[in-house]
Amino acid sequence: MANNEPAATQSKFKDDGRFIAILKRGKLTRGDVVALVKEALLENRIVDLRGRDLHDLNLSGLGLGRADLSDANLSHANLSNAVLFNANLHNTNLSNADLSYIDFSYADLTGARLGGANLYFAVLLKAIMPTSV
Repeated sequence: MANNEPAATQSKFKDDGRFIAILKRGKLTRGDVVALVKEALLENRIVDLRGRDLHDLNLSGLGLGRADLSDANLSHANLSNAVLFNANLHNTNLSNADLSYIDFSYADLTGARLGGANLYFAVLLKAIMPTSV
């Protein structure tokens, strides 16, 4: 049975040697994102959530350091206490998201939409911020 497990795991993810993405189409769940983060840690890859629909998800407390979330929809998501150290959030929709206590250190937020977002106690050390909200 153990021989079948790696094949099943591999079929859920696309690994190009640097980034790892989930193959599931459409809106992802917290469980999908957690599984992707675990797989990325195991394989020493960068989480790839480019362009994904993650709106309204509870992703609080997740470690998404170095993740590529460019062009993703995280509107109304709960990312409180999450770590997005050195993450790529270029053109990401973070409007009305709970970003309290988040760590955006060294993150690229160029073009990100932050209107209505809760940035209470957010860490923005050397983050590249959008020119407008």
